[in-house]
Amino acid sequence: MNKFFLFISLFLISISSVSAGSFVYPLDQIAKPACRFSNWNTLDSGCKMPIPHISGADYAKYKNNTEYRRIYSVLWGSTYDYGWDVGYGSHEGVDIATAQGTPVLSIGEGVVINAGWQAGWGNVISIKHTLSDGKLIFSDYAHLSKILVTKGGIVHAGDIIGEVGNIGNSYGNHLHFQIDTTDQSHPYYYVTCGKGKDPIAVVNQGLCRDWLTANTIDPIAFLENGTITTTAAVQVLQDKSKTAPKIEQKSIKTREQILEEEIGEFFKDHSLSVSLGIPGNNIEVGRTYTAQIHVNYRNRPFTGSLPAEGLVLSYDKSGVKLFPDTIIAIENGVRDFQITGVKSGKHGISFKIGKLVFLSTSVNVYKKSEMTSPEQGIILQNTSIVLGDEKLSAVVFRTKYASNQIDIPYNGRYIIKSLTGKAKFCNVSNRQIRKCATSELVEELEFGYEDTYRGVLLANILPFDYMPISLVIVKKDTNKTLAKSPTDILITNPKGIDKTYIYFTETISALKQGLMKPNSGYILQDRDLIGKQAKELIQNTLAHLFLKAGNDQVKKQQIFMKMKDFEVRIKTIDDYKKISRSEFAGLVVEIIDGSPIINADKKWLDETGEYKDMMTTLRIRYNFTWKDQFAERYFQGDKSITVGESMYMIERIL
Repeated sequence: MNKFFLFISLFLISISSVSAGSFVYPLDQIAKPACRFSNWNTLDSGCKMPIPHISGADYAKYKNNTEYRRIYSVLWGSTYDYGWDVGYGSHEGVDIATAQGTPVLSIGEGVVINAGWQAGWGNVISIKHTLSDGKLIFSDYAHLSKILVTKGGIVHAGDIIGEVGNIGNSYGNHLHFQIDTTDQSHPYYYVTCGKGKDPIAVVNQGLCRDWLTANTIDPIAFLENGTITTTAAVQVLQDKSKTAPKIEQKSIKTREQILEEEIGEFFKDHSLSVSLGIPGNNIEVGRTYTAQIHVNYRNRPFTGSLPAEGLVLSYDKSGVKLFPDTIIAIENGVRDFQITGVKSGKHGISFKIGKLVFLSTSVNVYKKSEMTSPEQGIILQNTSIVLGDEKLSAVVFRTKYASNQIDIPYNGRYIIKSLTGKAKFCNVSNRQIRKCATSELVEELEFGYEDTYRGVLLANILPFDYMPISLVIVKKDTNKTLAKSPTDILITNPKGIDKTYIYFTETISALKQGLMKPNSGYILQDRDLIGKQAKELIQNTLAHLFLKAGNDQVKKQQIFMKMKDFEVRIKTIDDYKKISRSEFAGLVVEIIDGSPIINADKKWLDETGEYKDMMTTLRIRYNFTWKDQFAERYFQGDKSITVGESMYMIERIL
């Protein structure tokens, strides 16, 4: 029984006093400086490298080596301003910059005495190591993104204990590695000497250096020595550090200069953009909006941390509120932030990394009551339109901040019209297929907010003569002009037709009346008419006659009935079948004329068959003849009718 208790006692003693053997660096592989902003798990092998050692802790040898300066950003006993001005500052450890998630290793065998969060340090691990003479030293690993050990656990040299992060008072992913030589707080800090002082000032002004050398040791010198196994050896190294040569600040670059170079390199491979996602950058007082930062690395979504102190958002806090106002971490290329309107007015926002301002913009904070009656607008239009074609235009009102008033309701009724030129309009704001029926066209288009798409009027314009069109927007009740065309819209002939064409005059006349619309700016005059075009031509002609009837309700009712009849007939017409002259004559006389002449009279040699009465009606009632060489003797009903011929026939009966 006594032997058992003796065994247990010896076992417990061995746990609490694990001896340290040889020591290793706290990082084995690191991210190459150009890649260190991305997360470790996103890096390929080409972005990773073994950590370079500062041989013999000879800092003077490497002080102007940019790669070393970027990896070992702040040395022990240096300032934050210079990072490598050894002997002038009071930094308690060494900061090693690498990607978030880089594995952190225990430098030697020991017992974990801290594994958690501490103010200032963020996630931190402290390990107790026993030297060969029984004395203790302590290694500290701060600002970790992950802790992978627990308090009381035993670790060995090279064991992965955590991952590099940017937690606590930290700017940029790095490991703060520190070795304490006394058993006080861990990581050691100047609790007494630094009390009531700004921690940054303590380091930058070289305050508390006696406490530094008495309670910590240069971790790089410790690791590079390789023979430190006793307290005496630790003391020798501490004494040596007190008389070590200083590195003059004037002989090295500042950290700010190093950082500017780093930011410049970052933007070679990374692109940043800001999407406020707010139409017109208009923000209502008291309302919060979500905006986004987008970051790509070599044209792929970036996951990692931004350089320096991150992306800093500077703005007028009396007008808007942004949260967060510093952005460091980016996940899958995107990071959200919020904007809240505080006070009416135009307020600037700048986005910068380090000293580099890569974007400046402004937001317009408004109250709803300020936006109910627009005083100005803009018209977005084409510079030219094909005769008879329809082209989309847009009208958007402007706020008092000269921004587009989108998604902000306004009151009143407004009119878009042409001051010159014969043109008609139709509202297509809330349509997927933005096409107009002839019956919808009006010379003055009235609209209000409810008739628009999120405050933007989308209207098709159709010109019906060659006079250039000058558009105007007026308020209906006051006739006050709110917007005018930036330039006149010029009217051109369709492609595919020329003035030498035998039916040119009739084709142009049909276009002016809206009987047929060009297709992508073309009227292919000599191409055979197909069923789809024949339907359009008959429907548009009926709509034209309906509008032309004006206040004649009897005539309108007659035309309306013809429209209804044609809706039935239209189902029998194949959209892509070529239409013959006699078939088209049948449609024109039956639907538009409505009363064919029935007799035995005959002039054309082929004035026979199923469509004989239709041909006779055209000849007698409308004195119809073709303009070709067979016109006197033949109708040529079996021949496919062309687009130009069909418009000629329609024109003759109108």
